Amino acid sequence: MIDPAGIKISRDGTADLLKGFAVLFMIQVHIMEQFATPDTYSSIVGKISMFLGGPPCAPVFMAVMGYFLAFSSKSLFYFLKRGAFLFLGGIALNTARSANLLVRIYNGEVNNDPWFFIMGADILTLAGLSLILIGILRLAFKNKMIFYFIISVLVAATTPLLKMVGTKDGLLSYITAFLWGSEKWSYFPLFPWSSYVLIGYALRLFLQQTPLGKKINIRNQYIYFIPLWIGVIFTIPYASGIAHNLSGTGGYYHHGILFFGWIFFFMISYLVLMKLVEIYYGDQIIVRFIKWIGKQVTVLYIIQWLIIGNITTILFRTQDLFQISAWFVAVTLATILIGLFIEKIRNKVKPSL
Repeated sequence: MIDPAGIKISRDGTADLLKGFAVLFMIQVHIMEQFATPDTYSSIVGKISMFLGGPPCAPVFMAVMGYFLAFSSKSLFYFLKRGAFLFLGGIALNTARSANLLVRIYNGEVNNDPWFFIMGADILTLAGLSLILIGILRLAFKNKMIFYFIISVLVAATTPLLKMVGTKDGLLSYITAFLWGSEKWSYFPLFPWSSYVLIGYALRLFLQQTPLGKKINIRNQYIYFIPLWIGVIFTIPYASGIAHNLSGTGGYYHHGILFFGWIFFFMISYLVLMKLVEIYYGDQIIVRFIKWIGKQVTVLYIIQWLIIGNITTILFRTQDLFQISAWFVAVTLATILIGLFIEKIRNKVKPSL
């Protein structure tokens, strides 16, 4: 497989399953966030939607990315080049998904700052910067697992402090938005979100290098994770409150060490659960379909944002719960069909290359 960082490795069914669910959760949360009326967004369904589009989505996706980066033997130059490509790709996607709105701004129909939409710090820009960060850290720490874990904790812990260095005006605000800023267009800055890439990287090294990591057998030892599952379930209301508060102080986009700690334990319990699903139901048609979605994660991510982003200009916060549900089905179906078409084209082109 090839993850967003461009690392070729053998397929991992659990990783595909995690990414597949992340894509589905991502589509529904983007629709809820962009299309829903304030009443729908604030409802219990809205809160469940935001939770599903929170902890099981971006943190898991970035951790999976970090996990596979630990397989790579690429040079620093590769990490820098690939990171720059992803970062610029993120800016290009921001522009394309806002094309409808940008045209209206250009024509004078809407009075908004276009740079707010073009320079958004989102998942692809985060992936690019995280790739560069990992490439640099590998020079200093090689494969010493403990350092990546410590740095991941420090990244999350220092995020609230770094926010005080941010600025709301001028060119510097667009730079800090990608690093740690609290600007409205800073959704997934490097601080705290690279901490999940580092955790995924450290996890792979742990499983590879330590005796305990090598002895873990989820099929026979899952019972030991039951207390963790119970603890996570009982603390979901805490996490749900943060996931529903996106940009506020201590909110989802700019959370600190406490929520990072909760996400860490959630990801372990979620990973074990998905591993069990893969072990016992991996050959079932619905599970295989979700894994296919996971295999196409980057393409489907781009497609769904192109659709949702350009429709948002028309439907922004106007849809009730029934309409939201219909849009989720329609956008998901359109995204998958376009993804299938692109995959078919790729398969036809490959033999001639």
